[in-house]
Amino acid sequence: MIDWATARLKCTHDSSKLFGGLVVSMNAKGEVEWQTEKRVVVEGSYSKNITVRSHTDGVIEISGNPAKFLQGHNVFGSDDLIHLITKTLDRLIALDIGLTPTEEELQKIAKGFFAVTRVDVNEHFAFNSEQSAKAYLRAIANSSNMRHRGAGQFKGDTLYFSPQSRRTVAKIYHKGDEIHSRKKEHRLHDDFLAIPELVSYATNSLRLELKILSTQLKDWELNFGYNWTQETPFYLLKKHFIDKLELSENMPVDNNILDNMPTHLRSTYALWEAGRDLRQLLAVATFKRHRKALREYGIDIAIVQNEKPKDNVIPMISYLVVKPMGIPSWAYEKGLVA
Repeated sequence: MIDWATARLKCTHDSSKLFGGLVVSMNAKGEVEWQTEKRVVVEGSYSKNITVRSHTDGVIEISGNPAKFLQGHNVFGSDDLIHLITKTLDRLIALDIGLTPTEEELQKIAKGFFAVTRVDVNEHFAFNSEQSAKAYLRAIANSSNMRHRGAGQFKGDTLYFSPQSRRTVAKIYHKGDEIHSRKKEHRLHDDFLAIPELVSYATNSLRLELKILSTQLKDWELNFGYNWTQETPFYLLKKHFIDKLELSENMPVDNNILDNMPTHLRSTYALWEAGRDLRQLLAVATFKRHRKALREYGIDIAIVQNEKPKDNVIPMISYLVVKPMGIPSWAYEKGLVA
């Protein structure tokens, strides 16, 4: 889905109504060094905001999370950038903020004739349980490298790769924790938390996200809306994040997870970690059953430890469900999609 967009649209408007104040920098002598207009904050569904400002004569800039603005949540949402921008503009026009686009301007925007300076894309990948998703996230932190970027680093509960990059920033986190956050900007409204399917969707998955900034959008020729299709977001996420993330073939289990693991699985894990070939020690049915259960923790006991090359790495996509979760059918039935 598209989780953030900053776009500049040719749109007739009253700039006086889009004046949110000024940010001014002054030197020690009291002389103005620079100044910029503040954005006007516009409230959308469930008090989720988006910002608007007059960029130049005849051009406005909108910035924010269109899914949240339109839906009230961003657990899932559209991959169609043009659709999101045009629908957001329609909502803004209906408010009294001085936007009066001509029919020609609207037609061009609907065809993608607008500039894009930032887009965040993401997708969820499903796990069998919340515990399994969180265990996998911790294991990624201990056993992964992103090609040309190195290891990830946690900031809070989010695992970042090159967070200071001025081109792209990749991250992985558990959306289930975020929707219950005490922070107003992240916490889901109680109306959504009362929908068990929505909560389960966020809880039993990990979100992979890629923030793409202006310089990189230009290099990829994606700095105009008409170059985006509904397939573009996942293509970018896969090519420039998932395919570049490498994991050790078997990731270590976090001690906290090991403590909560059933005793019979813990014993099997200990034997596997010691390098034993469990096919030789367990009955066929037991081996299959334990293998299936331990794979939820990112461990495949079919790979004998002392046979694994130390530098063996495989693409992360081999561990994840290749098909993204996307928008479930029940979301449309419940009116949760813009």
